[in-house]
Amino acid sequence: MAEKTAAQKKLLKEMDRKIAELASQFLWRHQAVQVNEEEPFRLASGDFSPIYINCRLLISFPSTRDILIGLARYLCQERQIECDCVAGGETAGIPFAAWLADKLNKPLVYVRKKRKDYGGGQLVEGIAQGKVLLVEDLMTDGGSKVGFIEGIREAGCTISDCLVIVDREQKGAQKLAEMGVTVHSLVGLSTCLEIGQAMGLISEASLEDVKHYLEDPSAWNLKRGLSPAQER
Repeated sequence: MAEKTAAQKKLLKEMDRKIAELASQFLWRHQAVQVNEEEPFRLASGDFSPIYINCRLLISFPSTRDILIGLARYLCQERQIECDCVAGGETAGIPFAAWLADKLNKPLVYVRKKRKDYGGGQLVEGIAQGKVLLVEDLMTDGGSKVGFIEGIREAGCTISDCLVIVDREQKGAQKLAEMGVTVHSLVGLSTCLEIGQAMGLISEASLEDVKHYLEDPSAWNLKRGLSPAQER
């Protein structure tokens, strides 16, 4: 394929921005983004955060999910993301993976967080084959994705791409890059916050607090006397 011209690259960059803006608007519209500095949210990693993103809410809105999956398919086409099979991570990634697999007309499998202790004891359910595209709802530090990638490779498949709806931009992409996997997202948290402020849905004070958290989550938690071991 011929190398893209400067004008084409600029257009693609603008398109990526439009996709991120639209995805952000849907997230805020369906209250999938919540901000609370006074009662921070506990994440799966054990850390606390003033912002919580719940992409699971999006599965209840057919028109929204159709548009988001259409955008994900467009992203796969423009970035030449090729796969023989689409995998969803247990559990939140499964519906998004299923809808994208349907759009791409590819087989679907899903990856367990833990090996089941009965039957065949497999990590991957379904018939995994060839090159796999991992689809997830959210990327934070990439911890859970590492397990999914290892499970896919253990099943004898290859994987070089992971597509997520939202990247919280907390070094998860860097962690997966070390495993040879590129992360593609519809929207990053910085853009999501920017759009939320433009829509009047997050105050300047709250935005600054979230930014401070993102700069150094550990320091933010420590300052408030929070720790992964603390129960709420």
